[in-house]
Amino acid sequence: MVRLASLACVAWLPCAAMTSLLGGCAEGASFGTKLAPGFSAAHHTLSVFGVYKDGQMSSEAWGTIGERLAPWLGQAACPVGYASVAPANDGALVAAIDDYARAIGPTDELLAQLAPAAKGDLILTVTLAGRPPTPEKVAPLSEGNSGGGGGGGMGGSRGRTGQPSGAERRSHAPVDTNELDIVASLFSVSQGRSVAEVSMAYSGQTVDDALTKFAQRLSATFPGATCAGWDWSKPIDPDRIRASAATTE
Repeated sequence: MVRLASLACVAWLPCAAMTSLLGGCAEGASFGTKLAPGFSAAHHTLSVFGVYKDGQMSSEAWGTIGERLAPWLGQAACPVGYASVAPANDGALVAAIDDYARAIGPTDELLAQLAPAAKGDLILTVTLAGRPPTPEKVAPLSEGNSGGGGGGGMGGSRGRTGQPSGAERRSHAPVDTNELDIVASLFSVSQGRSVAEVSMAYSGQTVDDALTKFAQRLSATFPGATCAGWDWSKPIDPDRIRASAATTE
């Protein structure tokens, strides 16, 4: 069975420094939570970067999961950074993001370069893989929809060691079609690194049930979170993103 994230330590959160490693179970679902030392999980503003799926950023995937997750952030709809990049510039930035994410994933290094545009103090990325065993009810997540080519991913971040996390290493692995794996990772704008990760392995029957359970876990883990948007007028250099991808591969 392939899992997007495990309870093993990941590069951005060394085992020796881990302050919280919590598991949990609900019917058809198992959860894992990692928090960086000193990180307080309550009352943050979150800028949603997007969804990383099928090895790339996906414009459409948040439309499927956002209606379930956005209420956790205090509103019915939440602006998605990846989806708003292209209308805000000449396309060079979104192309650079797409190329980087396809090659490496939505790493901490990429998010650090995009962080000046984030209005929140944390950047949220969600990674999806697999699907429950009821095909007719999971088509929105299993179709190859992508907006311009990429996927927003949490759990795909690299730490200061430059090594990929467990989620990133598995992003191109064979997909277990009897399980839906979801990872939400939070990147601190001020600290320039990932500070929290919540993962769920779901073996139930429907995507709606999976997303409801995941939203409940996020709400319990990060109480008082609210949604913040993006300001793509901030200076971000696409060439620098491309250069960093070339040196990291």
